[in-house]
Amino acid sequence: MQNDALSNLNINVTKIVKYVCLAGVLIVGIIFFEKGFTSFLKSRQTDKNEK
Repeated sequence: MQNDALSNLNINVTKIVKYVCLAGVLIVGIIFFEKGFTSFLKSRQTDKNEK
């Protein structure tokens, strides 16, 4: 009976790795976008103060 339970378990490691990598890239992209957008807003705000 234990053999039947183990034989039905199918883990697709390729899909897991693919989605973990995609999630990591997405998180890094969001972090860099947020940092760039924040620095853009700060530089824009200092430009208004200089005028």
